[in-house]
Amino acid sequence: MTFSDACLPAARRWLRELTGRPVWTWHGARAGDDALAALREQIAEASVGWRLLLAGPEPDVLTVRSEAVRAGVLDAEITVSVSASGRRRVWCAHCGHDTEATADIGALIDCAGCGRSLLVYHHVARRHAAYLGFQADAEEVP
Repeated sequence: MTFSDACLPAARRWLRELTGRPVWTWHGARAGDDALAALREQIAEASVGWRLLLAGPEPDVLTVRSEAVRAGVLDAEITVSVSASGRRRVWCAHCGHDTEATADIGALIDCAGCGRSLLVYHHVARRHAAYLGFQADAEEVP
């Protein structure tokens, strides 16, 4: 599964390496409901030796990987190639809302749920497919 045209070279390389094996491909702009539905269908039909190859921006790859793990796919069955887009999904520890933003680790973003200024922490919850975000000045006493 690939997301964005920037990851197509990685996908083409994988296809060349998989000559002679059954291959299913899916390409789209984002990891939305259609991508996740297609993934669930493939997992339901999977047999021994099935592998999942993901390429694209980090939020999309993490989203699909998370869905695959929830469906029982093992880490050893998943290969990823992340293109550098700078986009990150950040989970707010205060309200539980996901905010997608172009931000580096350690940057501050505004939570789309509660409006707090969140520090983008380096911890990634792979099952949740997001970085941890917490109020930057939470420890300051008013």
